[in-house]
Amino acid sequence: VDGHDCRAAATAARWARQAKIPVTADLDNLYPGVEALLENVNFAITSREFPGRLCGEDDLFVSLPRLASRFGCRLTAATLGEDGVLAWDGANFHYSPAFEIKPVDTTGAGDIFHAAFAYGLVRSFELPALLAFCCAAAGLSCLGGGARGGIAPVRKIEQMVRQGVRRPPAFTGEQLAAARMHAR
Repeated sequence: VDGHDCRAAATAARWARQAKIPVTADLDNLYPGVEALLENVNFAITSREFPGRLCGEDDLFVSLPRLASRFGCRLTAATLGEDGVLAWDGANFHYSPAFEIKPVDTTGAGDIFHAAFAYGLVRSFELPALLAFCCAAAGLSCLGGGARGGIAPVRKIEQMVRQGVRRPPAFTGEQLAAARMHAR
């Protein structure tokens, strides 16, 4: 779901949650009713700025755990564009750097990231592999024009994960470990 029609999305999310169907959300703005929507979201994957806007704290190492705690999400994550993705699973931070590409058009990269996340959930990917897969899918989508021009087949995404060059990480392992200790 996303936040463009929070009332309808919140209803759909509640029905899904009651039926034990995992709910993912793509959130980037403080739409009216977004809190009611988040109450039924298992996996909140947001823009870099969203957690800070909602929690009043720009530091993702603080706002992602707050978002998870406040709404009971199993996972909160922020997509970071060319820096990849940072996620909090309730116990640990997970970071996956983006892949080196020469973008043609970034339109739709976030939507492809979310589609790859849903695919990985259905396929039961472990979280680190899932985040790498999402970053590869989003990166490859930037190689074509328009929102659909760069949608890559799964085999090409898997090849990027195996052979692609990663961008320099935005966070070190020490930063992630220190943030985890602070978040507890």
